[in-house]
Amino acid sequence: MHLFPSEAWLDEYARLLDESDALDDLSSGVGVAFDGTVHLVIADLPLATTAVGDLPEVALDGLPAQVRESLADVPLADLPSLVDDHARAGLPEHARNLLHQIETNVADDVLHVLLDIDGGDCADAEVLSDPAARDPTFTVRGSYDAWRDVVDGRPSTSALLTGDLRLQGSAIDVVQYATMFQCLGEVASDVETVHLFEGGSASPGDVLLNEAVRHPAAVHRFAHRQAVRTFGFL
Repeated sequence: MHLFPSEAWLDEYARLLDESDALDDLSSGVGVAFDGTVHLVIADLPLATTAVGDLPEVALDGLPAQVRESLADVPLADLPSLVDDHARAGLPEHARNLLHQIETNVADDVLHVLLDIDGGDCADAEVLSDPAARDPTFTVRGSYDAWRDVVDGRPSTSALLTGDLRLQGSAIDVVQYATMFQCLGEVASDVETVHLFEGGSASPGDVLLNEAVRHPAAVHRFAHRQAVRTFGFL
């Protein structure tokens, strides 16, 4: 199981994207392969309102009972400044990694990730320390709660329609590669995931929209894939 969001989760996501036959087809429009980058912005990470004791058991596995007890009420936002190098050395490896990622990967409660998609392959996936230095083809922004829902199986198309996720890029490219974004969400839901933070339940309206989008999107993806394969033989 992989903690979301974390570098280990991202590595597994990239591996599944690279192996995805659906992405191979959907990222290569009819005769026009997609070669570009997708910037994922995960905002509003609840570091200040989540204490160490609120974390899932897998994140605390191996942590001595006395350490758990002493840190139970400490918000994650304050944790890096309270745990010195000596104390870190005594933590389990996964706990040290999580602490390091909170400290170095998150700025102003925002995590930036860049996917490098090359003709259906995920050539690279990295956490960005300086997102302003990159010029991505697309940017998808949303709160942690919105991304959590997608990882849990919500169609990304539904999240985009409601504005929970916001997509930036060339209007022509957005239309051409709309099914690719649906596939990116579906592959995310295939990662065996444990969420670091608790999330709320979907509203009845969102549930209805999710189901309304889910099946037509599947038909659209199938038609797109068949078109790609047909034109590929011409």
